[in-house]
Amino acid sequence: MFHWREDYFQTLRDVAVEARAFPEWADYADFCSEYEKGLRRQAFAILERFIGELENAPFDKRRRFVSWILNRANEREGRNMLIPHPLHRRVVEPTLLEWTTVEAGCSEPHRWLGDHEHLKLAVELDPDDQLARKKLVVSFLSRVGFATHELPHHGYIGSPSEGLAALDEAEALVRALGSDKDREQLTAAIAEERTLIDEYLRGS
Repeated sequence: MFHWREDYFQTLRDVAVEARAFPEWADYADFCSEYEKGLRRQAFAILERFIGELENAPFDKRRRFVSWILNRANEREGRNMLIPHPLHRRVVEPTLLEWTTVEAGCSEPHRWLGDHEHLKLAVELDPDDQLARKKLVVSFLSRVGFATHELPHHGYIGSPSEGLAALDEAEALVRALGSDKDREQLTAAIAEERTLIDEYLRGS
């Protein structure tokens, strides 16, 4: 029988298999396996043991796992199942913040921290970081989308000129994306937001 969360469980299965290639991550692999079976209590007991060991490990060991799991979780169904709140709060986020100081010139931790300013810094540090570039475009679109979401029936939230400037920045970022699909989809989204603002300004 089809299960509406089957994609989530497949993600857990896939990542469990990959994690087993690293003996030091055996508990994390077991967590994914138990969670996939629906054994939540057992899964989180194993995860607690894994977190307890990893949060006290040297930075290099924590960074290795954090980079690995964030790359696996990116844009996957079930991301929150792969990185539950305790793992994010006690291992992922502290390691990313430490990473920004230990390797100040590295874009990756800023990419994963993911707020607008961190994404801008990630692209400044590494203009070839395609994922950070894409995430920054999405961030610009999200900001403009908030301002336009009540159009055309209600007003624009904020300054339309600032919205247009943000779309200009997003457009410049899109041009350097390597994926044709991403360029096409994001260019269309930018055009849609620009049309909303232009029509609002003509009607004002």
